[in-house]
Amino acid sequence: MNLIVKISILFFYLASALYGQWALWGNPSLPGGSTDKGLGADRNEIYYSLTQSSQYIDWWHAPVPGEEFDHKGNLITSIISPGFIYGLTDKVNLSINTTLGLRIMNFDGENESVHHRDEHAANDFDNAIGGILGDSKIIFRYLLKNTGAGDGYRIILGSGLTIPSKNNLTKSPFLKDDDAFIPHRHFSMSNGTYNLISDIQLYYKRSANPVFFGANFSIEKPLKENEYFYMPGTSIKAVFSTIYKRFDRLDGSLDLSLGIESLSKEYWNDIPSPNSSVFMITPSLSYLFNIKKGALSISLQKPIFIKGSFNKNEGDLEQDTGVWQLIISFRSMAKKIFN
Repeated sequence: MNLIVKISILFFYLASALYGQWALWGNPSLPGGSTDKGLGADRNEIYYSLTQSSQYIDWWHAPVPGEEFDHKGNLITSIISPGFIYGLTDKVNLSINTTLGLRIMNFDGENESVHHRDEHAANDFDNAIGGILGDSKIIFRYLLKNTGAGDGYRIILGSGLTIPSKNNLTKSPFLKDDDAFIPHRHFSMSNGTYNLISDIQLYYKRSANPVFFGANFSIEKPLKENEYFYMPGTSIKAVFSTIYKRFDRLDGSLDLSLGIESLSKEYWNDIPSPNSSVFMITPSLSYLFNIKKGALSISLQKPIFIKGSFNKNEGDLEQDTGVWQLIISFRSMAKKIFN
């Protein structure tokens, strides 16, 4: 947890260093802490962004065959995602971001296990290529309606591609030798697949509270299995957001968001992975405020699993998972890079 805290403090310090006077460019709109949602860039305008997300997962599951003891621990993830939105025209935007980070597993107890251990995703393992680089996304967006700083609708249609890194699992974590599981890892920085992305943003901005409200809907579907015969599930997601102006000393705003996500079953070698289908909701509370160079959002999120679980373990076991997420997002003011 110390690594997560240090990175979060460093990020907040860097963002705070940008502070000089409160910007007067209107209410910030980073719905649910997303830096690429809720606005569009005019021709030759660019918005830079940086997001630092921290996730803490406390997990437990019942004994598995061959290891007759409870399995429990925590998985800590810290990810930094730089990106930008650029206006190719007044109607067409290009959004690009990438992810860099680390996932750390802490396995509780004195028992040895082929399923879990103290480890992190930067190192190689028997069935994993280690590294800190995650996926990158390239999305083209069409601004059907974009009211800019004034009141009115923002309706944006997007389509793009997820580009994987090489830091992914190379063998199924469910393989056996002589009917016994072999040592394996369950997590990595990338799934290793190219995914098609489609999204729709529907928002309305006005002067009275709530000053900004709406939703974005997205689907991310793998084009095919990766080179190691892994096919992740398709993600269908909706995030509903309402932003209220606080009129406090920081001239800040409160964002109340609710994410709903469905993940279909994943496959290794055309064999469905146990416990891989998920339906979850994620309530989110964010505080947003302007700084001299842009807008800053601090979000606390609590994913709740309605169906399935974070743990993709070796069967339909009794289990429990608790997840918390802290997201700190910065998006710059618009800059003209060409006349």
